[in-house]
Amino acid sequence: MKFIFEFVYNHNVLFLALFVLMNLLTLAMFHSDKKKAEKNAFRIPERDLLGFCACFGALGGILGMLLFHHKTRKPKFFLLVPFFAIVQLILINLVFKWGHGA
Repeated sequence: MKFIFEFVYNHNVLFLALFVLMNLLTLAMFHSDKKKAEKNAFRIPERDLLGFCACFGALGGILGMLLFHHKTRKPKFFLLVPFFAIVQLILINLVFKWGHGA
């Protein structure tokens, strides 16, 4: 497990770029799904939205929920997305704590 943290720490620019990209993509998905919901068009499945949130896109998901008022009444979203964000922030903290050999 420590090897993974060291690898990510040593390649932190790549990791941070992918983290930002994943959150922007998740934010765009929430925006797109909200617009589709307003037009009664084909929607993005909830499992996909939650999946992107779980894969280091939770901050984008939270921002999408707040900015677009989307999925804010669904318990699995208002409970799971913040949970994913907390876990991801803890993991990022561990990467930068353990990655440099502390």
